[in-house]
Amino acid sequence: MANKKKIPGQLYVFTTVQRLVHWLVVVGFVLLVLTGLPIYLDSPVIQGDGGMIIKLWHRIGVVVTAVGALLYLLFDPKKLVEDLKKIFSWGGSDLGWLKAAVGYYFFGKEENMPEQDKYNTGQKLWYLVVVLGGLLMGVTGLVMWFLRGTVSPGLFLWCVFLHSAMSILMAAFTLVHVYLAVMHPLMKAGLDAIRFGYMPEKYVKHHHGKYYRELKEKAK
Repeated sequence: MANKKKIPGQLYVFTTVQRLVHWLVVVGFVLLVLTGLPIYLDSPVIQGDGGMIIKLWHRIGVVVTAVGALLYLLFDPKKLVEDLKKIFSWGGSDLGWLKAAVGYYFFGKEENMPEQDKYNTGQKLWYLVVVLGGLLMGVTGLVMWFLRGTVSPGLFLWCVFLHSAMSILMAAFTLVHVYLAVMHPLMKAGLDAIRFGYMPEKYVKHHHGKYYRELKEKAK
């Protein structure tokens, strides 16, 4: 980060590793959804050779997602720890965000929205689902992948149920995440930041005031 380019009016908020990990996880997740849906629905297409190909690509999606997480751990562990601390840190401002979110996002009422950190409460909810849900799906998926016939039938069925339930929850959160990132006018700066690393300073100050002060303190 020491050699990052300084751009007037912009703040550097996502490192190259963070952005690479994000898009690797996106690719992996898309593969998991597209291949997991016919498996979950027990579609006729999963029979025979077609089913073997779909299941292979599902496992490739698992590997791509896992590689993304591993890259974060290996090449930017400091930022990983910082991000985990932020998404697991909750306080009064998060309760305030939950109360003000509907008015803010649907009617543009900003007066009741409390000051937010690098990730607002909605983003923290999303990342909690990604981290905790990803771990749960990883564990249950590995059991289903490697231990079928080894673990008890009851445990295997519980793994199938938990894997399916969490996939539905993550898919629902993903739809909201994509809508806000791509279509909501207040969130465009976030999409640009995860693509290029920079976010307008005015936007950070206005929407992520707590994080803005943190960046300014580090810059001194």
